[in-house]
Amino acid sequence: MEENVSEQACVNTIKYADDCTMDTSIRLGESSDLQSALDSVQSWAVENKMELNAKKTKDMWINFTEAPPPLPLHIGDAIIERVDNFKLLGTWFQKDLKWNKHVEETTRKVAKNLYCLRECRRANLPVEVGLTTYLTKIRPILEYCSPVWGGLPRYLKDELERVQRRSLRIIGLPHGYLPTLEERRIEATSRELVNILGNPSHIFYQRTMEHNKHNYNLRRRDGIFKYAPFSGTERHRNSFVPRAMRQGLH
Repeated sequence: MEENVSEQACVNTIKYADDCTMDTSIRLGESSDLQSALDSVQSWAVENKMELNAKKTKDMWINFTEAPPPLPLHIGDAIIERVDNFKLLGTWFQKDLKWNKHVEETTRKVAKNLYCLRECRRANLPVEVGLTTYLTKIRPILEYCSPVWGGLPRYLKDELERVQRRSLRIIGLPHGYLPTLEERRIEATSRELVNILGNPSHIFYQRTMEHNKHNYNLRRRDGIFKYAPFSGTERHRNSFVPRAMRQGLH
């Protein structure tokens, strides 16, 4: 499908199963190539006797300047809805690149599953049963894709930790019985960084190594990197690559 998109169109196309995401970055005063790329995909769909669902297609404009938004995208005569947030492969993204919506939806989903813990307690099942239920049905939801969104402000971290403390209280275990979710997010981010460094074809491999290109050995006994990328904003500092590389310094 992406072969139909003109090479001159500066648009990234990412496919996963039946999901397709297109993104582009434009400078002030430039025009977006997204509409032409979308037209190419629409033509491909028609040629292959398929139909794009405009109602399920969303458009999100991320901008931190006073620049006016581009014209709305469309599929045929249908205008694509422009949204402030959307769910991509189980993770909620916002146009301001904050994670309030993701944490809100995650805690809301988990709150429904606390019923399972209450039923275990009501049935006088062993504590181990309730703990296993939490570890298999609740904590994975709280940690899903955490290397991506793990750079949270304190108030969002506390919101997630409250869910774990509440779960342990229902089970009948002390709050400190398990490692905090923040500790586990840090470990997950470190593991993901190691996986990236072991795979030169990974999309983030070049981004992590380009800040450490020197003629001398940058690896240290107490860390992976000697340098982390400069962050001009807190938003960039808390994104995956800078955050993971700072952890690699220690």
